[in-house]
Amino acid sequence: MARERELIILVDDNPANLQTGKNVLSGRYRVFTVPSAKKMFDILEKNNPALILLDIDMPVMNGYDAIKILKAEEKTRNIPVIFLTGKTDTDNELEGLSLGAIDYITKPFIPPLLLKRIEMHLLVESQKRTLELQQQELKYYNAYLQKAFSTYLSGEVVQDIMTDPARLQLGGSKRRMTAVFTDIQNFSSIAEKLDPEDLVRILNIYLTGLSDIILEQRGTIDKYVGDAVIAFFGAPLEFPDHALRACTAAVLMRRKEQELNREFHENGLISAPLLTRIGVNTGSMVVGNMGSQRKMNYTIMGNAVNITSRLEGLNKMYGTWILVSEDTVRETGDNFLVRRLDRVRPAGFHTSIRVYELIEFSAVVTEKQRKTVDVFHEALDLFEGRNWTAAETVFLQALDITPGDGPSKVFLQRCRENVLNPPPLDWDGVFELKYK
Repeated sequence: MARERELIILVDDNPANLQTGKNVLSGRYRVFTVPSAKKMFDILEKNNPALILLDIDMPVMNGYDAIKILKAEEKTRNIPVIFLTGKTDTDNELEGLSLGAIDYITKPFIPPLLLKRIEMHLLVESQKRTLELQQQELKYYNAYLQKAFSTYLSGEVVQDIMTDPARLQLGGSKRRMTAVFTDIQNFSSIAEKLDPEDLVRILNIYLTGLSDIILEQRGTIDKYVGDAVIAFFGAPLEFPDHALRACTAAVLMRRKEQELNREFHENGLISAPLLTRIGVNTGSMVVGNMGSQRKMNYTIMGNAVNITSRLEGLNKMYGTWILVSEDTVRETGDNFLVRRLDRVRPAGFHTSIRVYELIEFSAVVTEKQRKTVDVFHEALDLFEGRNWTAAETVFLQALDITPGDGPSKVFLQRCRENVLNPPPLDWDGVFELKYK
C-alpha cells in the first residue's frame, strides 16, 4: 500500500498564484489552495499539514498576523511555515524569519528550486519529529529503568548511575565491600501458626521496613531468601564509607524491628515478636552479573561473603543480635559501641577472625551498656590469659550489671568447663566452629 502523500496548504489571495503553485506542487504533494488566512484556519480545524506556504500581502489578515496566531496556538505552533511572497526587502525577510518561519522565498519563484527547498525542509522536520519521538521513548525507558533499579538500589545511587552509566560495570569485578545478612529467629515456628495471607502480609511489611533502611544507606539488595535479606554496600557505585553505612543500617534495622513488632502486636497479627539476627563483614568480594546469558543476578561472591553468613548464624551461640568482623570495626572508627568477643575459625577456613558484637551508636549509648562492655572486656582478657577463676568472677559482675547478658553467660560456662577440663598448653584462644 502506497504511503499517503504529505499535505501542503498554499495561502494566497491571487487566484493565478494559487493555480501556479498547485501545478508545481501537486506532482509530489497533496495541495490545498486557500485564498485567505481566515480560510486557512478553517481548514486547520480538520487537517494537519506537513507545511504551510504563506503569502504576506493579503486583505483582512496579512501573513505576519497569521503566523503569530499559528505560533501562539498549541495545536498549530509546530507546523512549519514558509513565506512565499513578492516582498523582496531584507527587512521583510528578517521580520518573517523572526516570527517563526523556517524559510522566506520570493516570487516569482523557480519551480525546481522551490520543490528542492520544500523537500529539504520536510526532511529536516521529519528527522526532528523522529528525534523527538526517540527522546520521548528514551525518557520512558529511563523512567522504567530508574523504577526497576530503585527496587534494589537507593534513589541516590540510581541517579548517579543514570547520570554516568559508565560507572556501572557489569560482568564481575573484585573490590573491597561490606556485606550484610539478616535472618529472623525461629521464623519457621512463627510462620506455622499464621494464616498464609497474614504470613505474606507480615513478611512484606517486615521486608519493606528493612529494605528501605538498606536503600536509604545506599546499600544494594542482593536477594530475599524467605525471611532473610542479603545486601551489600560499595557496589555498583564505590564509596569509602561502606562499612559505616552497613553498620548504621544494621542498628537502624533493629530499631525498625521493634517498631514493627509493636504494630503487629497492636493489630493482633503475631503472638511472639520478630527478632532478627544480623551479620556484617567487610572484605574483598567479587561483584557482578552471575548466572547465564538468559538468567543473571547482580550479586556478590567470595570468602568474605561466606564469613558474613557465618557471623549472622553465630548470633545464636552468643545470644546476640548483630555480629561484625574486626575488619568492619576497623573501618567504622569510634562511631559505635562494640563488644570484643571470640577469635573464631569458621569450618573450612584456615585463618581465624575476631568477632565483635555491634551494640549501639556511640552517641546514644547508656551508662549501663558501656559499663557492661568494659567489665566484659576485663573478664575476656583474663579468660584469654587462661585465668579461668578470676575471669568467672568478673563475668559474674557483668551479669550483675546486665542480667541475662548472652555473651557473659556463654563465657561464664566456658570458664567453668575450662577449670574442670583445661585446654592444652598450646591453646591459642581460637574457638573452632564445627558447623557452617
